[in-house]
Amino acid sequence: MLATMGLCMAALVPPAAWAEQSIARSWGRWHDADFEHLTVERGLPHPTTTALAQNARGLVWIGTVGGLARYDGYRTQVFRQDDDSPDSLPDNYVRNLLPLSDGGLLIGTNSGGLARFDPATNRFLRYDSSSATGTGARIFGMAPDHDGGFWIASQDGLSHLHADLTTLEQAPPELNAQLKADAKTFSVLEDSRGNVWLGTNSGLFVRRAGQVAFGRFIASNDTGAATLANDIWAIDEDRTGRIWFGSGSQGVVYLDAKGEIHAPEALSAESEQIQRRTVRAIVELPDGRIWVATDGAGIASFNPDTGEAIDIRHNRAEPASIGGNIVRAMLVDRTGGIWAATESGASRHDTRAPSVYTLDGSVILPGSSMDADENVRSLFTDNAGTVWLGFNQGRVVGVDPATGRIRNTTLGGGQAGQDVKAIAGLPDGRLVLGARGLVTMDPATLKATPYHVPELDTRPILSLCPCQGGLLVGTYDGLYRLRDGHPAQLFRHDAKDPRSLADNQVRNLVPMADGSVWAATTNGISILRRDASAFENVQNMAADDASLPQDYVGSIVTANHRVWIGTYGGIGVAQLIENQAPHGFSAITQKDGLGSDNVSSLLADRRGRIWAATANGLTVYDPATKQAQALGLRDGYRTRFFNHRTAGLGPAGELLFGGIGGLTVVDADADSRHQSGGVQAPLTITSLIVNEHERPFATLPRNGSALALDADTRTMRAGFALLDFAATGDMRYSYRLEGFEDGWIPVEPGVPPTAVYTNLPGGHYTLHLRVAITGLHSQVIESTVPINVEPRGFERWRWRIAAIVAMLLLFWLALRVRTRFLRGRARHLAALVETRTADLQAANDRLDHLANVDELTGLANRRAIMRALEDACARSHQDGSPVSLLMLDLDRFKALNDRHGHQAGDEVLRRVADAVTAICRDGDRVGRYGGEEIMVVLAQTDGAAAQSMAERCRVVVEQLDIPYGDRHLRLTTSAGVATLTEGEAAAALISRADEAMYRAKRAGRNRVIVG
Repeated sequence: MLATMGLCMAALVPPAAWAEQSIARSWGRWHDADFEHLTVERGLPHPTTTALAQNARGLVWIGTVGGLARYDGYRTQVFRQDDDSPDSLPDNYVRNLLPLSDGGLLIGTNSGGLARFDPATNRFLRYDSSSATGTGARIFGMAPDHDGGFWIASQDGLSHLHADLTTLEQAPPELNAQLKADAKTFSVLEDSRGNVWLGTNSGLFVRRAGQVAFGRFIASNDTGAATLANDIWAIDEDRTGRIWFGSGSQGVVYLDAKGEIHAPEALSAESEQIQRRTVRAIVELPDGRIWVATDGAGIASFNPDTGEAIDIRHNRAEPASIGGNIVRAMLVDRTGGIWAATESGASRHDTRAPSVYTLDGSVILPGSSMDADENVRSLFTDNAGTVWLGFNQGRVVGVDPATGRIRNTTLGGGQAGQDVKAIAGLPDGRLVLGARGLVTMDPATLKATPYHVPELDTRPILSLCPCQGGLLVGTYDGLYRLRDGHPAQLFRHDAKDPRSLADNQVRNLVPMADGSVWAATTNGISILRRDASAFENVQNMAADDASLPQDYVGSIVTANHRVWIGTYGGIGVAQLIENQAPHGFSAITQKDGLGSDNVSSLLADRRGRIWAATANGLTVYDPATKQAQALGLRDGYRTRFFNHRTAGLGPAGELLFGGIGGLTVVDADADSRHQSGGVQAPLTITSLIVNEHERPFATLPRNGSALALDADTRTMRAGFALLDFAATGDMRYSYRLEGFEDGWIPVEPGVPPTAVYTNLPGGHYTLHLRVAITGLHSQVIESTVPINVEPRGFERWRWRIAAIVAMLLLFWLALRVRTRFLRGRARHLAALVETRTADLQAANDRLDHLANVDELTGLANRRAIMRALEDACARSHQDGSPVSLLMLDLDRFKALNDRHGHQAGDEVLRRVADAVTAICRDGDRVGRYGGEEIMVVLAQTDGAAAQSMAERCRVVVEQLDIPYGDRHLRLTTSAGVATLTEGEAAAALISRADEAMYRAKRAGRNRVIVG
């Protein structure tokens, strides 16, 4: 049986018939839709989300039953109803949202009628919500017309808002009368032909283009008649002109261009996807699929070309599943993401084809009674294009990505309940499986036949290689060679024989082009030449940096005339010379960008790149550039743990990695065929706070437009983001203000990107924003915002020129006086020189004092306090001593200045500076950071002690009673506290303390917040 075996490498070469197969189409059918979630914990005002819209600037607005949220990917800004403010949201329960061209929104509420958000003022403008002349209080649906206006569907009928966004009129009275007194209009759409469709609780109505009256829609055939007579909650038009209708309990139908109604079986009321649930929304995805949102059955993803539908449901065991099964609204954003409003928050799925596909146990083991055994222990691709997977408990699965067929079986006998750790192909097409002993299996019938080898029947099998005229079998107890007509030959480690097997645990067997077989063991590599009985061993030598990096070896691959060896000490690379053992290794480790030095598996793609499954995810290494790149969520990658040497190529050259989370499939050529990661979203300022006042959204600068700040503006906090919303954890932000600083300031991962500046001098600057996106489609995106700060009087050139002229004149007069004085006092020249020398020294001392002291408060000035902080941070990084930072900002100081004058403000600053200095210790440094901000550097002080000191400062300021004229001035302070972390820069420490101080401001002022 084994006599005709030769070097068996055919399974590693993709058949030509597969060369043009679409990996995305083949494996994508099993890839679950992964979602990221925006929840209450991330800022939503309520978990039940009800409406979605993306405005003209690219930000996403989310309506909930507890308020409205504006989201830029990092910040969630909430708007709620305020009974004391007529400019607030009229009702917290937001049912509908529609974006306006000016960046504003139309908001339909549950009991407050219709409102418009004005981005020029950040106010909500309310419309007539009466039943007699307005929209009615409860808005169910909204849609744009073709003239810049909007249709409004409510519990009281249909209304129309004109393009001026002011004129509101009700639909013709005969329509509302026709709908009956108790009728409700749930949905509305004006299609591309100008027809206006109206879904009500008594069926579907339409006003044909060019007509005035609405009439009940009568289907041209009986198909779907029951659906259209039902309550119609959702109407949408796809790119082909089909109109889709979703009902309350009768499923979904669509109207084609010929006027015929079709009722897809997969979207019928009785289908598994719909289950007689109310259809809340229908949208078309960029690839033409139709997503149908239901009230309790999740989402049905329907393919109009095939008529097939799959359900997208919430899975408690899978964090990446949709947030909930009650879906009230959906939105396709501008970068291809689809949002779903669920009862547990807003969920977003990136529809762009990923580079990585994951098949979990629920897919790989259909119909299994086991608890989703996802642990792929071995894999092998046969010549027919089937991928065979070995699992725990004797399970074997065959996956055919070309046809979508999955077959599975469970081994019995001595293999029952055992882990299938090795699979290989025999020349006659059968499979040989290694669990506890060996079996062969017919891939067509899945019939397993025991392959009895007395020496192996009870031993766990680790690796298999049909090669060298027989079958090599790796175990925990050595290497066996099986050949027909010969007894089983056992190779074991002998400590006295350097040419014996390096270690008895043989984890992998790799055939080479020269006929040799390389055995990967836990103590190095043993090379067995054809018909040889001794080994050449390759191991780590402690005194040789060019030896194998580490002895625990798993995967071995060849590419670019080199051999790449995965070890527990990184990847070892050496020249591959035929019939010679490798030597002169170089190592690729974490320092070179590898995810971890613990390498589970290696594969080489068609472009010669090396893919490493490590203990910290997947990394691809390009030998041409010597660059390593870790895969991220943007690539579709989510599995973190892989089994040792469980890897191989799929039938189309795709990379396969098995692990605890199932099978991971990597389309290595995805980035060369198409740049699916290309980002079209803007990197822009999304929020701006100037002198503690938030700027209206319409005044925020777009990329390239200028931001103007007046002469009184000296503090600016600009929040910015890439409005892509995909895998925000894969992004690294930084910023730089040209004209004010030279280097880039990085934003710590997980912190909303914000550019913070205080005490800006007048002048012209350019704010540079940057985001670096990691992953296979890594790229760097930058944008610029010119900033013009109006100079104060003394910063203007005319004032400066006048001052220079005056100084020169004074200098000339002083020189004349001094000259006359010297001529008249020549006899006292020696004494005068001595006196002037002393005066000059005193002047230098005074200048040195002024260079480091704030003249108004007597505190250290910004330069001096920053130097003190950097010195303290440097000492901390050297000796580990704690350093903390306090940022104190006087509350409503500008209002005090405006009410009592700047002299009063100066007196307050002096008194506060004296009070804070009085309670500080000898080793503490207090300085004026800018404006009304005071920085306190606390050396040898941990977080708890720093918080206590901040509270003392807050109390002493609160208790100050400052007499000024016939008045007494009182004020409070908000404080931010931050403690230096290991390796943290002073700038990052300031940013955290400053952010905490502003959080104290937003939380009500006069308090201490720890950052």
